[in-house]
Amino acid sequence: MNPRERFAAAALVSLALHALVLYAVGVPLAPSPGDPPPLEARIVSRPPPLAKPAPVAKPAPKRSAPEVRRVAPPVPVVPTPGPLALAPQPEPETAPEPQEPAPAAAEPTPPPQQVATIAPSVPEPPVHTLPRRGRITYTLSYGEAAHNVGRVVQSWEASDGTYTLASDAETTGIVEFFRPQRLRYMSQGKITAQGLRPDSFLMSRTRRGQTEAARARFDWSALNLVYGNAREEKSAALPAGAQDVMSFIYQLALVPPSPGSYQLPITTGFRFETYEIEVRSEERIETPIGALRALPVRQKPTPGEESIEVWLASEYRYLPVRIRYFDREGNASGEQMVSEIRLSEE
Repeated sequence: MNPRERFAAAALVSLALHALVLYAVGVPLAPSPGDPPPLEARIVSRPPPLAKPAPVAKPAPKRSAPEVRRVAPPVPVVPTPGPLALAPQPEPETAPEPQEPAPAAAEPTPPPQQVATIAPSVPEPPVHTLPRRGRITYTLSYGEAAHNVGRVVQSWEASDGTYTLASDAETTGIVEFFRPQRLRYMSQGKITAQGLRPDSFLMSRTRRGQTEAARARFDWSALNLVYGNAREEKSAALPAGAQDVMSFIYQLALVPPSPGSYQLPITTGFRFETYEIEVRSEERIETPIGALRALPVRQKPTPGEESIEVWLASEYRYLPVRIRYFDREGNASGEQMVSEIRLSEE
């Protein structure tokens, strides 16, 4: 091969490599404004496991139950075990002797029925609380090959009944060199008996040197939501339990849902819509910080719309440790995996 032929071959190889790099860079940094932010994990404590000792107390009540009936006077023994609170059920067995007291046995039944009907209408209080300060770091990958394209840091502060949540995502490596992007979410509001109640939300995305932003303002006294950007603002009725794409993941961490389907009103700053959420049974997943038990929460896909799936680690206060993104065709397009979690009560 003469020098001219060798030079031409080398030039073709160089062009092919450049084309491959440019194609790999055409990856979006993070989900569209409608998608929630990412999370990282390395936790200090594992509160949830403490709740499991409850079942151990059950066998004790069964043995002490008969003794309590024989010694009716010592009431202090009865309240100790939780199950004995249901003792009124056995009383009907002695009631048959005096036939008249039969109606008395029927009297205790109404109270439980009333509680059952009222309970659903009363919001359940948060099962968990946010540490005073926290920071979660994630790695952001793209495609089935899981190419590392970015980094996400989520942080928060909670004190005096208020909270501030922030998420900052940025491209790294070769993607940062060819197509840098920045995405920021910020949610601020109050912490109530029902969890997080956002007052304001901000979304800001910078790419190709241009920045686009959207905001949302929650007016709970007037039950009104104002959202949009500088060019156009919209308003809508504000339903109870409404969240933004940043706060809703942490709301799930405070009040972990049971397996089933749910509807959550959520704003992205640009839009306000109801998300169809499906919660599956807990499963075990592998992460850089070890194998974790996690609760999968999937946004039911809508034709032509992007969606996400979040894994909440039950061993670590149900903080989100993995977030997967799906494109408009329903295919997995990217993933956010926890690499570190830092918590502080100071």
